[in-house]
Amino acid sequence: MANKLALDELPKRLIVDGKKIDDVMMIYGFVAEGTQDDNITFYLDTLLKTSVIIKDEDIIHDANITKTHSAIGGTIIWVKNASSYTQGKATTSQSQQDAQQFFQGDIYQQYANTVQGNTTQKPQGMHTPVCGCGKCGQ
Repeated sequence: MANKLALDELPKRLIVDGKKIDDVMMIYGFVAEGTQDDNITFYLDTLLKTSVIIKDEDIIHDANITKTHSAIGGTIIWVKNASSYTQGKATTSQSQQDAQQFFQGDIYQQYANTVQGNTTQKPQGMHTPVCGCGKCGQ
């Protein structure tokens, strides 16, 4: 008979009294010192440009990413009260807006069709998706 597997820590922390904790999110990033003793700064990108301050009490679970899994390491955290961290804070930076606008243009559309081997000219609209499969009419 096989040995019983050890229980993982994550379900123990996310399920309380038989119910999953609502309003939870899992995020990957890099932990830095917080603005106060009871919080951390959590960087969401490798250039450390985007961060969020997270209260210690809202961190349900964390797991360090080893160099074996990612050359730059990092941490995954599970945060309760997720809506308080995302609501009204999901702003698009100017560079993200510029990139979105660029990838919607006719010139990029023609380039994408050429790269994908689809040289048939298709009507160009403001929000025409880049597909090139020739089957879906996009």
